[in-house]
Amino acid sequence: MKYIIGIFFCLALTSNSQAQALSNANDSLSYALGQDLGSYIKRMDLPLNKAKLLQAIGDVLENKEPVFKDEERESIIRTGLQKIQDEKNAGLKKAAQDFLDKNKTKAGVKVTAEGVQYEVLNEGTGLKATLNDTVTVHYIGKVYTGETFDNSYERGEPLDLDLNSVIEGWKIGVLLMNKGSKYRFYIPYTLGYGERGSGPIPPYSTLIFEVELLDIKSPNENAI
Repeated sequence: MKYIIGIFFCLALTSNSQAQALSNANDSLSYALGQDLGSYIKRMDLPLNKAKLLQAIGDVLENKEPVFKDEERESIIRTGLQKIQDEKNAGLKKAAQDFLDKNKTKAGVKVTAEGVQYEVLNEGTGLKATLNDTVTVHYIGKVYTGETFDNSYERGEPLDLDLNSVIEGWKIGVLLMNKGSKYRFYIPYTLGYGERGSGPIPPYSTLIFEVELLDIKSPNENAI
């Protein structure tokens, strides 16, 4: 992976540059490139051994025989990055599941057969929707760690949603509600945005939605 070598090279440049004066254009260029690519590799959030990384850079720049042949190096990088990602994913899944396991023991929390947890905040008396309906809702969406990613109340207007087009957790949860109800849903990632997440929603996220069902519009309600 040539881009990895490039990153390593720029990291070597940045290791002591803060202690040195930028006396000419090449110094400034070197620092700027190191700053840029150093920021990039930091965002990768890898548990790097800086001493070994700089040792490898020095070996390459000084034309010393590297420890690993090209094919071996590629395999180590590929396997190592995958292992780190797998460990991160396992941690995300465990944290989200731990939250659900604890949450379902709270008073008032119920669990559907599919695994959606919910609380009734206000029980309405109207009809229930079907998957063929469009519903008008106000809602607040949060990640289980507390970050709000959407809020229709703040926008000042409710949203019309075709129930066939929403995430599985909503299809399950909203069908439980009578018109006029307000529920809080706790949705596992398998019924939400999955292993990849979406926008501000991280992968493997348990989601929390407060949903107020304001209206139900059937596609056949105006049929003659």
